Amino acid sequence: MAAYQIHTGGFSRRIKTHIVGPEHRFAIVVPPELARICLNETRWLDIPQPELSDAGLEFSGRLKDAYTCNLWLRTAGRVLCRLAPFRAGAAEELFYKASRIPWELWLNRDIKLDIEARVEYSRISHEGRVAEVISECIEKSLRKKGPLHPSDTLVKDSGHLAPGESAAGGLQSYDSELKQRILVRLLEDHCRISIDMSGAHLHQRGYRLRHTGAPLRETLAAAILLKSDWTGNEPLVDGMCGSGTFPIEGALMSRRIAPGLGRDFLFQGWPSFQKKTWEYLRRKAKETSVLEVPETIMGIDIHPEAIGVSAENADRAGVGGDIQWAEMDFFEFNPRKRGLRKGLLVLNPPYGIRLSAGGVGLYERIGAHLRLNFKGWKYAVLAGSRLEAAAMGTGRVRLWNIRHGGMHITVVLGRIAA
Repeated sequence: MAAYQIHTGGFSRRIKTHIVGPEHRFAIVVPPELARICLNETRWLDIPQPELSDAGLEFSGRLKDAYTCNLWLRTAGRVLCRLAPFRAGAAEELFYKASRIPWELWLNRDIKLDIEARVEYSRISHEGRVAEVISECIEKSLRKKGPLHPSDTLVKDSGHLAPGESAAGGLQSYDSELKQRILVRLLEDHCRISIDMSGAHLHQRGYRLRHTGAPLRETLAAAILLKSDWTGNEPLVDGMCGSGTFPIEGALMSRRIAPGLGRDFLFQGWPSFQKKTWEYLRRKAKETSVLEVPETIMGIDIHPEAIGVSAENADRAGVGGDIQWAEMDFFEFNPRKRGLRKGLLVLNPPYGIRLSAGGVGLYERIGAHLRLNFKGWKYAVLAGSRLEAAAMGTGRVRLWNIRHGGMHITVVLGRIAA
């Protein structure tokens, strides 16, 4: 994607003064149950003083730090830039103060706006009106640098958003699919405006163009691996691999490949985009990666279509040669016969609405197979309920409750006695 180009020296100086030079406040959007895992990731990246927040995490830093988060974070959903907060008790005051933001320095006028407003305990009570006011002041600012048609702006209020709705589109082109998401929150007359930097949700790494139904998000798969204390230097086996998300994420982690290397980001279209900085970060990320995984990573599935889709996705991710695929029934798999030392087993069985009657019986069978054939192995097994989790009968476990696909599920974490 070509970056936004402005050729006037005055405009470039304003970008340097107001956008590139100063520190800004950034939010890393991540579900509460993944926030501490993501926090550990930011510390590894030397992100300056990240803190837990209502969005997930927040920190103060420069654009380079936010670029780094988009490129490297495995468990985050997106990165937002917080603009200067202000107080507004009337629509006129909201328009006046929002107009002081140099929108033409932040936004690409060729990208359609997607404005979402949320209002709580404020004198301006209508969310749609708040979104319209912000839209009007942005259009006025951007019009100074070229035409912007009112039809190029989408206005939303939070009451019309489906649960979990996110900005659509990627960065393939400036078309109707691509939108600049802007979030406006008015709480007790205090206004906070955030602009999305990521574009497509960060779980979209760019490699999974096909799946086999009810896929696990890449960010969640990475979080489960990290929660399981998998080091990357021990075997990883996915006994019901589906579209291959666990093995692929494991291979990316093991080889220290940045998850954002295979995709574009919305900030690449901003007037302030620092191309040389971004190219440097990408180059350093490539230099950090290693050529091969140090231990066996294996994906098993009884369905030949799943193995085919998994292999395609792995090739697209650049880790096709790092993963062994086996078309077989997990209940016939014995790691000792494969010469594998003890490692981590992950399982994402059909659960909840995907599982017909007999779910508890499936988990009883899983537990029996683990106790017989995976002595000394760590495991992470997804279950639709604590009843299913308890049916495994694998002794002392940790139960981690997370959300996935609109469902509350339980991840059973433990180690089989040697």
